[in-house]
Amino acid sequence: MTTNNTIKFNVGGRPFEVSRDLMEEHSETMLGKLVSEAWQADPEEPVFIDRDGDIFAHVLNYLRYGSIELPHTIPKSSFERDLDFYGLGTKEGDIKDNSLRAVLASLQAAKVKRDMLLLAIEAHNQYAFNININSSHSQFFSVTVNDLLDKLGRKGGFNEEERGLFVNYLDLYFGLKAKYQQYSPASYHISRK
Repeated sequence: MTTNNTIKFNVGGRPFEVSRDLMEEHSETMLGKLVSEAWQADPEEPVFIDRDGDIFAHVLNYLRYGSIELPHTIPKSSFERDLDFYGLGTKEGDIKDNSLRAVLASLQAAKVKRDMLLLAIEAHNQYAFNININSSHSQFFSVTVNDLLDKLGRKGGFNEEERGLFVNYLDLYFGLKAKYQQYSPASYHISRK
């Protein structure tokens, strides 16, 4: 039995019962207007919405908590499309996507960071080796990371973003400054800061 404190929905054949307070908090949205007294003829009858009920369950949780962590079975794009349908806006970071595509992208980003850290370690090792062998007073040494790039399966070198990570890691972890040598894509002049 529905009281005045709840609202019934039938979304894609799936029943939902939601507190009226939740809908009133979002009265400016299409979803809130659907259940307003002006639009809802019989408050005891479920409001039918021809959308995916599985996604609607997550829309309700988004309304309740202000953010959501989507299961891998619901693509972020489908969820955002339904939010748009219901007139709900989002802020950056409100929706955490656990889809396989998002997990794979996260793993790829972690692999790039790992690879650039390994390159920084190798460059530091080459720099330290050159300092020990050549006890000259040279301010810098040229370091090549081609071999490690090949071992990492990066025969084509690396892009600007990756180069920035590599240089940042040299600075952050080893206190080294790296100057890119344009004539040799995997060669750097490395010196102490």
